[in-house]
Amino acid sequence: MRKTTKKSERTRDARGHKYRRTGLALGCSVVLVAGTACASPGEDRTGEDKKTSTPLLHGTVHIATAFDQPGFSFWKNRRMRGFDGDIAYYLAGELGFQARFQNVSHADRDAELEGNHAGMVIATYSITAARKKKVDFIGPYLTTKQGFLVRKDYNGIKTANDIAGKTICVVEGTTPEDVTMPQSTRVNKAGDVSACVEEVRRGGADATFNDEAMLYGYVGQNKPGEEQLKIVPNLHRGDENRYGVGIPKGHPEECKRILKVLQKFIVEQWSTSFRAQLPSLVSTYPDWENTFKPNPEDLNRFSSCQA
Repeated sequence: MRKTTKKSERTRDARGHKYRRTGLALGCSVVLVAGTACASPGEDRTGEDKKTSTPLLHGTVHIATAFDQPGFSFWKNRRMRGFDGDIAYYLAGELGFQARFQNVSHADRDAELEGNHAGMVIATYSITAARKKKVDFIGPYLTTKQGFLVRKDYNGIKTANDIAGKTICVVEGTTPEDVTMPQSTRVNKAGDVSACVEEVRRGGADATFNDEAMLYGYVGQNKPGEEQLKIVPNLHRGDENRYGVGIPKGHPEECKRILKVLQKFIVEQWSTSFRAQLPSLVSTYPDWENTFKPNPEDLNRFSSCQA
């Protein structure tokens, strides 16, 4: 049974305004640059009871993502920062819609699309066969192995044999949650990646297990005075994950349009964005492009549509 967490009661547009999810109709009378939201400060906006408009890419598109994942999606100074944020803005600019971001937990990503509470999910959302039965995917736009993040001064996990008997934090509703650990391993579950990272910092867990690319975003945020973090080198478990853009089922033409633009992003913008948003990965992996960058033709293989 799918685990759920409490949904965020507010959304943010690309200019940083907060809106209560009330069920009022969306309206827009101000022309803005593509990739920004259309709203007035303090104006109530629809949310949980709102059905995504048809066609999918018309007007304002609600994009569900995490608001606290450094390197991928982090809300700061009224703008979404990170690699996933760059993709969202790129799609908005190329396809001519206005992006409004709303926070979503990992466990609720499927439900956001199934309930038409969001038009897209761009949230380190791995493409899996089980999820493709519920939602449509376009991707991958990044591939990553799964690894372990620990405190920088901790050396208790170096090899696969060291995992047994340790306390590992995983996030509910993610593919790492489904990866089998040694029988004696104690698995703690949290609602988001930041909660697991804080558990590691405080010593409540020996490590957190998740996508390596995502975890390096937290390593890149090491600050003086905080418990420093590191990734255990050359230790992986489970399958390679492929991140995709999720959309509700029933939009085949929009799926194809997104696919073509995402292929263009991979060719023209991917390396620049990756280098800027995930510098700790670039410094760790000399062959970072071949390690994490997908072939644009892979999108026709793994997406729910072909273009």
